[in-house]
Amino acid sequence: MFSFSVIGCLLFYSVSILATKNVEGSQPTLQKTVQALFTERSQVMYPGACKLIRSSLHQSKMCKRNPGLAEVLQQAKDQAIRACEEAFQYDRWNCSLVFNNKAKRSIFNKIYRETAFVHALIAASVTHTVAKACASGDLTRCSCTGINGKNSSFKVGGCGDDFKQGKRITRHFLEINEAGYDQIGEILKQDVTVGVDAMAEQMREVCKCHGFSGSCTTKTCWKRLGPFNSVMGLLKKQFHHAIKQRIVNYTTKRAITPRVRKKMKIDRKSLVYLHKTPNLCVSTKGRVCKDRNNCATLCCGRGFVTSHKTVNYRCKCKMVDCCFVKCDTCSQVVDVYTCK
Repeated sequence: MFSFSVIGCLLFYSVSILATKNVEGSQPTLQKTVQALFTERSQVMYPGACKLIRSSLHQSKMCKRNPGLAEVLQQAKDQAIRACEEAFQYDRWNCSLVFNNKAKRSIFNKIYRETAFVHALIAASVTHTVAKACASGDLTRCSCTGINGKNSSFKVGGCGDDFKQGKRITRHFLEINEAGYDQIGEILKQDVTVGVDAMAEQMREVCKCHGFSGSCTTKTCWKRLGPFNSVMGLLKKQFHHAIKQRIVNYTTKRAITPRVRKKMKIDRKSLVYLHKTPNLCVSTKGRVCKDRNNCATLCCGRGFVTSHKTVNYRCKCKMVDCCFVKCDTCSQVVDVYTCK
């Protein structure tokens, strides 16, 4: 017979293995949804009300209750991927789904800096598109956020971007409260919150005057979000200043106690991640640099090849026939830098 000590060791080993597999394999809805919205680059349509992803029961109910939400989520996905690829075009990580072109090294296998950023990015994009859809009427279950000026002789209605509804739908659709209370759950909820808060910082009050002969007898004000690209600068800054946390209870999936949370010292305004990104220099071979200075970083010291290409652009534009702009087509030879 096995001794109790041997049995205990075997049990401990088995639990540790299962716990590790649960962290990296079985994901809560938050992780699955973010991964689906960032991974699926094609226009695949799934059965059910949400169409865009394999939705949970809760998500399906949300899509049924909010006509147009499936289309809005499609816009959010496209917007997030496009903005990410533009912002990181000349970085070592260019928003690819895997590291160093290896299918088994997905950015979603662990909590890398890139994983944290994508969670914030998707949250910001969904918040933005929902808020804009409320203002445009594409979503109807929203509140009017127009603000009429004080001391007005009459009122003019006007609705702005409904950020509160955008935030509410984002948190509920991602099922943020179901992410768990272990270290993984706490970190991913933190990263989602950073994305939503970054979007909140883009809210501005816009006002318009109304009155006879241009007078401002009535002023209507409303809240408006800037273009999504305006938040990308802030999110990218958060990406570069993300904080790496020490793994406290990653394999055991224990709930975070107040004592452990105090040890973690999470800055609620910063992106947080757990694992160091692999060396990406291998994957930059053949990549195009922005300029020579960018090549020094992107090419990892391997050097670069300079070639030339001709580009066409509009030039010598002038107004003709009162209201039309006519331009010539000019060409220019430009340098192209490619990593060795």
